[in-house]
Parts: sequence; C-alpha cells; structure tokens
Amino acid sequence: MQSSRPTAPILRKACLAAALAAVAGSACALDAGGLMRTAVDTAAPAPANSAPGMPGRAEINRDTAPPPSHDVSTDTTKQVVADSTITTKIKTKLLSTKDLKSTGIHVKTTDGTVNVSGTVPSQEQHDMALQTIRGVEGVVSVNDTLKVSSR
Repeated sequence: MQSSRPTAPILRKACLAAALAAVAGSACALDAGGLMRTAVDTAAPAPANSAPGMPGRAEINRDTAPPPSHDVSTDTTKQVVADSTITTKIKTKLLSTKDLKSTGIHVKTTDGTVNVSGTVPSQEQHDMALQTIRGVEGVVSVNDTLKVSSR
C-alpha cells in the first residue's frame, strides 16, 4: 500500500526548491513526480532597447562631472599587494640568512610597518633577525615582539 504522505526526500526537495525560489525571486513547486515547476512572471516590462537613437534608450547627460579616475579599493589592493611583497621578501631573506634559525619567526606587514613575533634561541639571533628585516626594501618601521627562548 502506497502512503499519500510525502517522504523525507520529497520534503527536502520541496524545502530546497522553496529556498531557491525565495533567493531567485520566483515561485517554484515540485509536481507529483518530484520535478520542479517554475512560475514565470509575464507582467514584467521588456528591457529597454539599447541601440543608439532608439526609443527607450537612456540619454547620457554630458554636463555632469566624470567619475573619479581611481577607486579607493584599487589603492587598498595595491597596498595589500605591496605589503605581501615586503612580507615575502623578509621571509625569503630570513630563510636565506646564514646561521639564523628563522622557523620560529612570524612576519606580518601593514602599510610598510612590519610586525615580527615568535621566538629565537638567542639574543644574537634576535639582533640578526631585526637587522635582516630592516634591510629589506619597503620596510618603514618594525614592531618587535620577538622573544628569546633557549629551548
């Protein structure tokens, strides 16, 4: 005997269809076979013609000021890339510095300011690491929170 009660998979599909419909802004439903049916809004106006000189084309007011030539997000992106480049150069230089154990050193750069943290085995290693960091092009200042730990 077949139950007229919907099964869990059908209910899940119906809930998913309703959620997708709400996000998409359209009405959807599942038919008895589990297929999704979509209601189409035929009352929506047709898109305006975009060909020049045609009715419905938006005219451009050339008397208004042009948009700014650059975007703030572009400046921010350039700064992030510059900071990432500085961080990469520092890490590379720390790893290639002879007699420096740099695996415990963490580096982060923000607006040219380098934040260095972590641990080094000796004060000599600490001084060598800071000297190496300050020698990298683009470093404006260094915030030092490196700790000397003789483990």
